[in-house]
Amino acid sequence: MKSELPYRWCKAPYPMAAALCLLATLGTLPLRDLLDLANIVMIFLLAVFIAAVWLGRGPSVMAAFLAVALFDFFFVPPHLSFAVSDGQYLVTFAVMLAVGLITSHLAALLSERTLEAQSREQETRVLYELARDLGGAVTVDQVAEIVQRFLGLIEMDVTLLVANPSRERGSFQEHGSRHLSELERTFARSAYESRTIVETDSLAGMGAAIVFLPVVAPTHVRGVLALAPRSDDVDNLRARRPMLEAVASLVAITLERLHYADAAQSSEVQVVAERLRTSILSSLSHDLRTPLTSLVGLADAMVQRQPPLPEEATETAGIIRDQARAMHHILSNLLEMARLQAGSITLNKEWQPFEEIVGSSTRLLAVLLAGRQLDIDVPRDLPLLNFDAVLLERVVCNLLENAARYSPQGAPIQVVARTREQWLEVAVGNDGPGFPADRIEQVFDLFARGEREPAVAGTGLGLAICKAIVEAHGGTIVAENRPGGACVRFKLPLGSPPAMEEEAPT
Repeated sequence: MKSELPYRWCKAPYPMAAALCLLATLGTLPLRDLLDLANIVMIFLLAVFIAAVWLGRGPSVMAAFLAVALFDFFFVPPHLSFAVSDGQYLVTFAVMLAVGLITSHLAALLSERTLEAQSREQETRVLYELARDLGGAVTVDQVAEIVQRFLGLIEMDVTLLVANPSRERGSFQEHGSRHLSELERTFARSAYESRTIVETDSLAGMGAAIVFLPVVAPTHVRGVLALAPRSDDVDNLRARRPMLEAVASLVAITLERLHYADAAQSSEVQVVAERLRTSILSSLSHDLRTPLTSLVGLADAMVQRQPPLPEEATETAGIIRDQARAMHHILSNLLEMARLQAGSITLNKEWQPFEEIVGSSTRLLAVLLAGRQLDIDVPRDLPLLNFDAVLLERVVCNLLENAARYSPQGAPIQVVARTREQWLEVAVGNDGPGFPADRIEQVFDLFARGEREPAVAGTGLGLAICKAIVEAHGGTIVAENRPGGACVRFKLPLGSPPAMEEEAPT
């Protein structure tokens, strides 16, 4: 807040300056025959100095001229006349006037500078108090309330418009004691988009906001402060503009803090929820795998029992075995995903040929791929790759299994491997309906399925596991549709394999 000058308590400074000169005259007139004229001049200069300090520059200048006139009229012979008997008194008048003017100017200037310093100190103190209060705010409503209380001291109403990032550009949430009109919101959007202060003096005196300050944070424009003065004094509002800009900066910093605090809290909640889900999945997988393994063994023993059981019992036991194996596979995927997300997997990398992974994967899925045309195009001269064979085998198995399950019976499946620059690119494709075009970016998410209501059983973890393993090896994986089907393509870095030592001839 700007301090008032101390002499503004006086509503009539010029009469007060004249009164000071008259008081000096009345006080020294009885001593006219006792005091030297030089001492009397000093008393008049003292009156001019007091006028400069307490009444300002204009009254002190008037006091300087009046003091010279009174000194000449009452104290310079002939008395009670402006006539001068000795010309040397003209020099006295000139020096007296010059000293009075200079003294009044310097004293008034010193007083004004002192008042300006006190005003800045007071503004700094109240802005510090505002910053302290804003530092304790935990909601946007509290921020608006604190700013309204602060600016209410200088007869201003404020509405805090906070940008809503979840809606269209220029959409705000209002926080304050008054609701803005559509015209005021238009000016607010202009200030928000241009990042500059918008002033509308034409609305002064109408009870509307006439100053719109963008709340500019270090990263984004968080909103707008709409200020409506309760008086028509526009000049006073302009004089306080530096302070209002400082208020807008403090509000911006506070809104930025609240934003990142909310983001950090939301992120922490997500991390805790994800950790809990991973823990539950891991616990369930461990607890259910053992009984499922026993169930598979018992059902398989019933199928292979000698002498054989009745045909219906044997068929039922076979169904139980197959379903238990499918459940065991799902739980294995859940456990694998939990371990990958927990970061507890250590890659056991070795330099080895990639074609062996393709061969072992097709052997593991021999039953699922029976009756399928499997087109494998993997050159034998591929360089050695540094990878974890067990995990990469899981990737190829999952991709082949997805290609088989999500394609018509008998449709061909392709596996193609090529080197491109510093990468090995592997593509696994099938002839089928492909991925939904509107969800192709989400197929690698946890529990995501290629179709919204799939007829194929599964949990949607296969591609998520593939992505985690490939990225752990420093590679990338993408899903794409192609004419007549779908394809999943992943890349692994080639690296620099060690030199092979040639065997010495025997």
